[in-house]
Amino acid sequence: MDINHLREFILLAKYENYLKASQELFIAQSTLSKHMTALENDIGHRLIDRTNKKIELTESGSLFLHYAKQICQNEEELKKHLSLKDVDDIVTINMGASRLMIEYGITELVSQCVKLYPKVRFKITEGSEIELKQAIDQQKLDISFIRELSPAKSNNSFVYMKEQLCAIVKNTHPLANQDEISLEMLKDEQLYLPPDFTVEHQAFLKCCEKEQFYPIISFTAPRMENLLEMVNINEGIALIMEHQARFYLNESYKLIPLKPEIDSYINCKLHHDCPDSKELENFMSIARQYSKN
Repeated sequence: MDINHLREFILLAKYENYLKASQELFIAQSTLSKHMTALENDIGHRLIDRTNKKIELTESGSLFLHYAKQICQNEEELKKHLSLKDVDDIVTINMGASRLMIEYGITELVSQCVKLYPKVRFKITEGSEIELKQAIDQQKLDISFIRELSPAKSNNSFVYMKEQLCAIVKNTHPLANQDEISLEMLKDEQLYLPPDFTVEHQAFLKCCEKEQFYPIISFTAPRMENLLEMVNINEGIALIMEHQARFYLNESYKLIPLKPEIDSYINCKLHHDCPDSKELENFMSIARQYSKN
């Protein structure tokens, strides 16, 4: 028995007219008539008295109408409860990332997790390391990918990637043929770096202080494209983390390692104050597989 035929029967009983019922249902009168005949054959009883021009229900039809309405109502309630159950089963992971979603393949691993676990949802917070740590302190994040100077060491964290700060120059720059660039070689060079609140900027200044080197930082910007454009226009040198640089570079630029090496780590951290969750464990497992360390 087709439940759609039940709905059509209820509407036909309401209007007592094939034309009006078929118009509301957006089907032909002949189609509606065939559906009613099929319904009668399914239940083995005549529901409609066809001896008169006016549509009238038989005694069986009146009884069937009562139960047809209940069946349709029960179906709607069932759909509603199943929908609410689906909502209850959905798990949201609040994740923080410091300006490196695409460059470091984090969007790819999120996509993979959603494919494997369709009821998982991700709410992403992007920001600086300072902003993310504030969100962590406020218990707004379950997990984060955050750049730090030290590798992750706790049981609930791991190093997603280790990388070095590198120099980016145009192919025509005098230093373009060097295998590595020392701080002394950066003397008198215009340097372009990420903002001064970033881990890599602070690590560079700390290294300069240790080596008693005083850099000329003439431009800072959060977007890698702007740093590279400054290199292209002004023949200066951008200092960018290696993996980010490789994501944006083309044949017009040369990437050269710095000496001494200035390392940083993208640490994936599951925060201690978040509740135990199978979904979080699954995501951490996928993230470890994608780890480039």
